[in-house]
Amino acid sequence: MTTVEVLGCNATAPGRTGAASSYLVRDESTAVLVDAGPGSLLSFARTHELSELSGIVVTHLHADHSLDLMAWAYRWTFPDVLPRIPLYVPAEELGRLERFDELFGIPTLPTMVSPIRSAFHVRGLDLDSRTPVGIGTWSITPHRALHSVPSAALRFAGPDGVVCFSSDTGPCHGVVDAAAGADVFVCESTVLAADDDVIHGHGHLTPELAAGIASEAGARHLVLTHFARPEEAQEMGRIASRHFDGAVTVAREGATVPVVAR
Repeated sequence: MTTVEVLGCNATAPGRTGAASSYLVRDESTAVLVDAGPGSLLSFARTHELSELSGIVVTHLHADHSLDLMAWAYRWTFPDVLPRIPLYVPAEELGRLERFDELFGIPTLPTMVSPIRSAFHVRGLDLDSRTPVGIGTWSITPHRALHSVPSAALRFAGPDGVVCFSSDTGPCHGVVDAAAGADVFVCESTVLAADDDVIHGHGHLTPELAAGIASEAGARHLVLTHFARPEEAQEMGRIASRHFDGAVTVAREGATVPVVAR
């Protein structure tokens, strides 16, 4: 069975309800980490072994989606050195990712001089060409989302279905295209309400906007996530259900969503 496991669903930082943005897409042979927000490694390690992971895709380099990359890289290179796995980030951000090693490399430990480079095969996602990349059984196509930094909406296509992740975004054609006909659409719903500067300037969604994108895309199952105020999450689910005819799930840490193909 193909599933999406929620490792963290908080915006900005971890909180009482768990880690920041992080998800695990897995089938019988492949497990891909989507985003590495702070707390993601701890959440993963509670129920999984590091050897299970096939690769990592980071939608964008805001800290609530990427800060734990250093934790993952440290664990990958010390005390034992594990086989390198692919790490994809938007190609425009490869230079900024290199600075992670400059800041957090440990010159006195040979395997940790450049932890990111030592742990991962680092590769770029071309957000405009929409060129698919492969990790195990998954073909992953990036689409440009609408956010304050280069941000990739991700379309995962595998033998058992299609999963889309919106990344952080405002309403845009890229996310609609990424989610077209998706069996599961994991979509940010950061705030209950927002002005135009937040929605179209910085790039975030409300539950009503998330539901509208899911409807336009013809997705079957909408999973709301990335909550600025987790106490509002259930109300967001109720709002989304009024604007989307398919199934609506409110993400919570530890939840597993089955991917059921049409």
